[in-house]
Amino acid sequence: MLGYLGGYAGEEGYDNPGAGGRYALLRLVLPDAWALPAALLGLVTVALGVTVPGAPEAPWKGALLTTGTAFLLLTPGYSWYALLLVALVALGGRWEWIGVALAGAVAYLAGGTAATSAYGVAAAGVVGVSWARARFPSAPHGRLYATGPGRAARR
Repeated sequence: MLGYLGGYAGEEGYDNPGAGGRYALLRLVLPDAWALPAALLGLVTVALGVTVPGAPEAPWKGALLTTGTAFLLLTPGYSWYALLLVALVALGGRWEWIGVALAGAVAYLAGGTAATSAYGVAAAGVVGVSWARARFPSAPHGRLYATGPGRAARR
């Protein structure tokens, strides 16, 4: 599989940021030549930020953050890639990330600026809801199952 991955990445335009819809959000603010290094740096930073403190009681939280960030940085054009993201959203209850999966569908169906806009709206949604969660930690956040010390599961 690893031998095929390099060829596939080249076919999909990940080796040439200026040729297609890859790295669309990064290319809005960076030159094309900087998109791949910036994406790699972002992914490594998030992976380290998730791995170092760790969350063995809920590993899907880190997996969702890492996978969702990868989607926002790489902006893939096929919606079925997001099935993993949808599963992680369902596990963790962080529904703001579902917009990233929907952006993949827009990228597949419409492409171009519609895809970039969809990924941009999804990123803004993730940032906005994450900010609200941090700013108002005691407010209900639409969790389907509120678990933890002193909380009963709601169904």
